[in-house]
Amino acid sequence: MDDPTDEEEAQESVSESESDEPLSPEQRIEELEQELELAKKDLLYRQAEVQNALSQVAKTRSEGVRYGATGLARRIVRSVENIERALEHVEEDAQDSLSTGIRLLYSEIISSLTAEGVVKIDTVGQLFDPARMEAITTIPPSDEYPSGHVASELESGWMLRDRVLKVARVVVTSDENQ
Repeated sequence: MDDPTDEEEAQESVSESESDEPLSPEQRIEELEQELELAKKDLLYRQAEVQNALSQVAKTRSEGVRYGATGLARRIVRSVENIERALEHVEEDAQDSLSTGIRLLYSEIISSLTAEGVVKIDTVGQLFDPARMEAITTIPPSDEYPSGHVASELESGWMLRDRVLKVARVVVTSDENQ
């Protein structure tokens, strides 16, 4: 389908060329200046569109680089938590090669995760944050943990830079228990 504005412009140019009176040089200059202005506006509009598209591509690419490892980080965090469970069953002062190896492996993985921006969420003693924590139960407040604060952590939470990988499951103090 033809664009109606294209048809109108074509008819105008035909009618101008068919008109018996030729345009004066001043009229022709004015006409060309108007066309030039329209062309400039169109060019600026198209440049803005290209710039917006480039900005969007750059933003998408940046987020991909920054958060592309989210799935892998979640899987590694599950493995780290399993290593932590294994370490709970190893005596603190055990020096056998297996317990030493597990501790070294754990430290290396935590260092690698930290270098990539993956960290545990600090919870105990902190004000409850529903964006990063899930309250499993509540207990009465104490001198150590005022109302609305996390008294204990049932499961660790993890962040990748500023995004939550896994919410922490916590016990929160609340006055509503009484």
